[in-house]
Amino acid sequence: MTEHRLRANGDIDWEAAYEGDIPDTPVDRDVVRIASKLPPGNALDLGCGSGQNSIWLGARGWRVHGVDVANGAIERAESAAARAGVPATFERSDITTWRTRERYDLVISTYALPSRGPGRAHALTVARDAVAPGGTLLISDFDRSLADSGWMAADHLVSLDELTGALPGFELEEAAVRVTEHRHGTEADDLPVAIVVARHPGTATLRA
Repeated sequence: MTEHRLRANGDIDWEAAYEGDIPDTPVDRDVVRIASKLPPGNALDLGCGSGQNSIWLGARGWRVHGVDVANGAIERAESAAARAGVPATFERSDITTWRTRERYDLVISTYALPSRGPGRAHALTVARDAVAPGGTLLISDFDRSLADSGWMAADHLVSLDELTGALPGFELEEAAVRVTEHRHGTEADDLPVAIVVARHPGTATLRA
């Protein structure tokens, strides 16, 4: 069972998650599946962690910006991008308060949403509003059914209704709960994951 250290306020201590010599987290399968169907453009990776998804996208022609709250994660991401020769950019910032005026052809958030509350609502709004007309949004996180097993507190989990309800006007291409293997550090578990793929209803703008 994957365990995260918690701060005194109950939030996950993401800085602690990147301490020490931990293995690289593999590229998310849903990122590969969805992005492989799309022409490269601008991408935003919210809660990018050590940058594995950003670097995979960047190696395939995407112009990627990653945001994460943990200094350790950003340092790992920048080092990995430099080794790979990928021009991805990374920013240390808390997605519970971070904002952007940029618009992206692909916005992803994989296993990175804050605890339920105003911070999560803000992060979901930013993710939605950052999608360019015709762009795609992918959100995946641990499903609320895990609370029944005591695997993680309910406030750290999500529901499909919560995710889809944050996307008024978007065209839902996928909204499902699937059991999938999740790897982080040295641990791997088969866990129920809520996955939403949605498209901005506007018309994409051709980019040079």
